[in-house]
Amino acid sequence: MKNSIDTPSLALEQQPVSRLFRNYAVPAILATAASSLYNIIDRIIIGQGVGPLAISGLALTFPIMNLSIAFGTLIGSGSSAIASIRLGEHRYREANRVLGNSLILTVVISLFVTFLFLLFLYPLLLFFKASNDTLPYARDFLKIILYGIIVSNLFYGLNGMMRATGHPKKAMVSILLTVGLNLILALLFVLGFHWGIRGAAWATVLAQLGGLAWVLAHFLNPKTEVRFTRESIRFDWKITREVCAIGLSPFLIHLCSCVVIMLINMQLKRYGDMDFTGISIDGKPVAGGDLAIGAFGIINSIVGFMVMVIFGLAHGLQPIAGYNYGAGRLDRVREALRLAIQWATVVSVVTFALCMLFPKTITGIFTKDYNTTLITARGLRLYVSMFVFTGFQVVTSILFQSVNKAGISILLSTTRQVLFLVPCLLLLPTLFHTDGVWISQAAADLLAALVTAGVLLYHLRRGVLKK
Repeated sequence: MKNSIDTPSLALEQQPVSRLFRNYAVPAILATAASSLYNIIDRIIIGQGVGPLAISGLALTFPIMNLSIAFGTLIGSGSSAIASIRLGEHRYREANRVLGNSLILTVVISLFVTFLFLLFLYPLLLFFKASNDTLPYARDFLKIILYGIIVSNLFYGLNGMMRATGHPKKAMVSILLTVGLNLILALLFVLGFHWGIRGAAWATVLAQLGGLAWVLAHFLNPKTEVRFTRESIRFDWKITREVCAIGLSPFLIHLCSCVVIMLINMQLKRYGDMDFTGISIDGKPVAGGDLAIGAFGIINSIVGFMVMVIFGLAHGLQPIAGYNYGAGRLDRVREALRLAIQWATVVSVVTFALCMLFPKTITGIFTKDYNTTLITARGLRLYVSMFVFTGFQVVTSILFQSVNKAGISILLSTTRQVLFLVPCLLLLPTLFHTDGVWISQAAADLLAALVTAGVLLYHLRRGVLKK
């Protein structure tokens, strides 16, 4: 009976690190990029099929969506990291219990978040600076998406667990299938049935439901090494504390992202109304701040896609680092880190070059509106001017999460999105107006990279990664 159990996790300790990194990183990149891609697909279809104000309305939903995802990430990322470490320690039953507790926690938290946001949806959107022109789009989209939070969080959480427990290709396939289904449904609902922004929301929820069915089938298979059993689905306070401690770092990233996006939208509305006047769409006057928020929606999609590629590299590093750290093989952890930083930097440099050279071409994929294109193209160049350091910063933060050093990971995660970015967003727009909003991210990228370099060098010489 024992021989019938699939045990791919043993390769994490035995195969060459370069081969392991390729085997884990490539599927993870494809999976995370594809995951981000169907957000882009929604925005392209909405922008081309509904209009620029619909993109602005969608951008106003980002804080609520990020906060919803944050709670799923708290459990999903923490569970994946702990499960990898348990497999490295050859504690297989404990890994099963981590999986079972992740299911319980995700369901409970998702239901609570759904209820809370639906209860306060209208006042929240007004607080996020929704106008009479953008509020209907944001409200219609979120009413549908919020009912699908439990599906989304379960899908992404279990997908990450699938990758972390030795099945990166299956995890990739589940994401690709979901993206393909989302594309088909979005085209059908928005352009075929003319359901507008509601059609895009329904396409997202139904596609994720299909993906969830795929990953559940994997973890219900009795031949799977880490799987659901009657024993595993029992609440355990000790596991919950460990999961939440490790998952706190990515949770804070999303939480900070929520706060930052809210602040960005507020600053863009304020200074965009001042900087861009006399603008109209189809003969109807439009507030410049609304278009500036829409520009951020486009920029966030473009840059977010490339950041997800970097996260794919980092997620490829996570099971290798976690398993070998648990097995006491720090040499393999350092080698995997080197490869991840190397390739993440390549992605960062390519992103910088493309956005600097072809900003209008890239923006034109999302909208045909002339004014929105001009605002977005200028903002994109300023926003990515220090993006070359982002890959290094993100990978290093994920490394410390992978080796159960939550405090360090939280510190590094918050430098880029809070400790430096928020002060910049409060100060620079007062000096440079809308340009100051875009420059703030670049300044934060540079400062966060400097702090990360110092922390990593210390731990390579004296800390947890010392030879």
